[in-house]
Amino acid sequence: MAYRVNTIISYIFHPLLMPSMTFLILYWLMPELIKPLTLVTLPFLFITTFLIPLLSISMLRVLGSISSLKLENRQERIMPFSFVSIFYGMTTYLFVVKIQVNETIAIILVSTTILILVLTAITFWVKISIHAAAISGVVGYFLVFGLKSPNSHALYPLLVLILAAGIVMSARLQLNAHSPKEILAGTITGLGICFNILYWFV
Repeated sequence: MAYRVNTIISYIFHPLLMPSMTFLILYWLMPELIKPLTLVTLPFLFITTFLIPLLSISMLRVLGSISSLKLENRQERIMPFSFVSIFYGMTTYLFVVKIQVNETIAIILVSTTILILVLTAITFWVKISIHAAAISGVVGYFLVFGLKSPNSHALYPLLVLILAAGIVMSARLQLNAHSPKEILAGTITGLGICFNILYWFV
């Protein structure tokens, strides 16, 4: 039962879902921050940051390039992460250059892409928790919103996200997917990159 619950938590807070979750929360609670993006734009973001990368990873599984979609083997993570980096880079280019989103959204997309590139580079040498990095990155964004706009609605999602981050990290530990050091490394990397880039460039 505990294994099933922790697995469900890992799926709900899948790293590839974090960009969509971030923009959905912003659209819901702080829509002024994501103008000119609208609810119509969000499904497109979901397709380019979740569905297409997930399909590419699934294709690697079908072709036998990876042994499992869980990517438990460090060396097997390098190729999927590289593909995801390319897809996120293309999405960032599309939204920043073609659609010309505002500065806040542009910085979030750029920092997310940088985070993925850094995680991919780290994976060449050591295994790191992508779940911890992804959820911590989202925490970092809303921490910046809370610090720079104290009167905004950032506090409520921030508290929920901190709680969610703890639940996700606990689930990954209980599933024996990562060691405490790998969780900590992911947390520091995700929080450090996303918080600092958004804080200093917006």
